[in-house]
Amino acid sequence: MYRFRKIALLFLGLFFCMNIPCKALDVYQFINARTAAMGDCVSVLPAFANPSGYAFCELRQVSLHYLNRYGIKELSTYAGSFNFPNSYLNVGAYISRYGFKAYNENLFSVNLYRKLSSFLALGVRVNYLNIHYSDTEPNKSLFTADIGVLARPVDKLTLSVLAVNPFLVKMKSDSEKVEMPVILSLGASYEILPAFLICAEVEKDFAYPVVCKLGMEYLPIRQLSLRAGMYGKPFTPSFGVGLQLSFFSLDLAFSRHPVLGFRSSCDVSFSF
Repeated sequence: MYRFRKIALLFLGLFFCMNIPCKALDVYQFINARTAAMGDCVSVLPAFANPSGYAFCELRQVSLHYLNRYGIKELSTYAGSFNFPNSYLNVGAYISRYGFKAYNENLFSVNLYRKLSSFLALGVRVNYLNIHYSDTEPNKSLFTADIGVLARPVDKLTLSVLAVNPFLVKMKSDSEKVEMPVILSLGASYEILPAFLICAEVEKDFAYPVVCKLGMEYLPIRQLSLRAGMYGKPFTPSFGVGLQLSFFSLDLAFSRHPVLGFRSSCDVSFSF
């Protein structure tokens, strides 16, 4: 219980001490259909969005990702990721492309993470973003860094803190500097039953109001996952399914914005 209280205070301290006006790469550029189906709880579930997200699962995996926003092809994102835990320093890599010929964003990221103890993990990420605005303007590019912490103070409970662009990197644009988004998330997940997981998250992009998220996952059989969640504002429900067959997995997710419509994503992963 003492260890649990100590870690809880650490996480709360990180969350409130970093609550300053600032702006980083949008965390939703890191596509993951499982988290998208569970209310976009990106920091606490195993995924690339939190640099330490894979620290406790030790999964070697290659994945392909696709995200379609509101049925508009030009708003789609294509991505690939690679996760390679090892006995020295765990490494993950992610590459994505968003947009179309006239405007596009290309992202390359590397996660470095490690368990500091049996219940605490730390990860850092370096991102390189290149933006093509038009054929008549030079491309803009920048480097940013993110920090993620994951803890399991007691069995079946996971806590997370994710800080996106805590160093307040800005993009140079002509004679001025443009602020990049800064996002801070505090999350928790709990395995109520071996086949039933719930998660919750509070996210603060310092340019927007706080967003609360909820998600759940149920496994009627070992190979099949049923997922649902929500977040707001505005209120946006989400749902999805996952199929796990030996070394191969397929995940689908859907969410519905009350004004813009449906967003869908798909992951195909191979474990080794």
